[in-house]
Amino acid sequence: MSATKPWHGINRAAYDWFPAIDYDKCTGCGLCLLSCGNSVFTWSMNNNLPTVQNPGSCVLGCTTCGKVCPEDAISFPDDPKKFLAKVIKDNKIFPTVRKELQARLDKFPDHRISEGAKVVSE
Repeated sequence: MSATKPWHGINRAAYDWFPAIDYDKCTGCGLCLLSCGNSVFTWSMNNNLPTVQNPGSCVLGCTTCGKVCPEDAISFPDDPKKFLAKVIKDNKIFPTVRKELQARLDKFPDHRISEGAKVVSE
């Protein structure tokens, strides 16, 4: 597994969470590589197919690549909601998340809305 950075204060490398590609289904469209913002995938020029080269870069619980795969060729080791619920509970990450959120709001004040502003939800 490649070097990893902590995920909300916990050791990301302690968790096996990354995509697996079923090459019997994969057509090599490339949507997985293009949709992943964390460089989990590389492209095999010999096979014209994606490869999972940096599994430790996959964000815990993320399944974007699997959702965009038109051939359902990407799977993950567990149900993401159950997996994340256990990680969150076991590691009690919310104090760290709150600090990270405050830092983000301080850095990007445009992410805040003023009191009384209409919140759009659908």
